[in-house]
Amino acid sequence: MQRFGIQVVHAVCTLCATSVLAAETIAENIPVPSGQTLSFIEFITEAEGDILRFRFLAPEIGIAFDYMDVVPDFQMVCDEHVMPVLDENALAPSQIVLSMSAMDIPFGEDNPDVLQFFEIFRSENGTCIWEEF
Repeated sequence: MQRFGIQVVHAVCTLCATSVLAAETIAENIPVPSGQTLSFIEFITEAEGDILRFRFLAPEIGIAFDYMDVVPDFQMVCDEHVMPVLDENALAPSQIVLSMSAMDIPFGEDNPDVLQFFEIFRSENGTCIWEEF
């Protein structure tokens, strides 16, 4: 099983405590059920670690793969790649947000020319449970 090479780094300041997953080496060519390959872009934590975002580059979405093609990819990535990282680092968010983007654009930036897909999960007994939103 290939997992992204990430570790938890804790940065503490007087006003906040933030967990950040830093890439030791950015994971590329993550195989998924659809047949596309993903690359890990970044990890973002919000609400003091209650919401964790994992962003992935998926350059073929909208070209060779539509949303229905990649739905199983989200579950596999969450179960096989995200959950081990959460378990190894004792992270227990109430919400896990996974995204696939056709291009690496800055987080929060809206670009109507770049297709992005999102799915939300929660962790339950070491498994990712899809959350309809």
